Amino acid sequence: MKNIGESLTIKENDRINSLRENFCNLFENQEEAAILFKEVAGQYQADNRFYHNLEHIENLLNFLKQQKQQIINFQTLTFAAWFHDVVYDARAQDNEEQSAKYSQSCLRKLGVSEEVIKQVTDLILATKKHEVVENNLDLALFLDGDLAVLGSDERKYNEYAAKIRQEYHWLSDDQYKMGRRSFLENLLNRSKIFFVEDINQELEQQARRNIKSEIDTLS
Repeated sequence: MKNIGESLTIKENDRINSLRENFCNLFENQEEAAILFKEVAGQYQADNRFYHNLEHIENLLNFLKQQKQQIINFQTLTFAAWFHDVVYDARAQDNEEQSAKYSQSCLRKLGVSEEVIKQVTDLILATKKHEVVENNLDLALFLDGDLAVLGSDERKYNEYAAKIRQEYHWLSDDQYKMGRRSFLENLLNRSKIFFVEDINQELEQQARRNIKSEIDTLS
């Protein structure tokens, strides 16, 4: 009989294998893709990653899969999902720019067209401000997927909030509360948190409840 530790290890291995398959299937050169996956996965598994890790990527990929019928360029959005947080340092102000540069280098090495690379770059950079270009449904879906955790149930949201605090462990409580409250209040001040109508209808009210509840804990 397997003990709990062995079962968890098997489950994690299955999860990594599934993610590897998803990643490698994006490229024609499977051997080179497997090498790149190891590098990219290593970035997301770094010790400073509590929320912006492989679990976040997996959740975003699942979200996009659920919205696949609406998406025009599914492969492009999948590329962007994999690379949008590949460079992450909570102390830095240019994570999106560095992630975009990293993606450009990797995608060129594996023969992805410049047109697709430009689209991926634009998607990654859009996560900095989370603003949608008019009539760009793919971008709207991508950004909504990136913030879908805001509309999750209370338990999952609280887990997310705790993980974000861990990523900013170097800030004092007062510093963190001030910055986090500003971020959350900016979200509440939007006319809509989610851009795509059906996603907005599904997640908006819960997201606003979650955000208001977290703000209360930061007061």
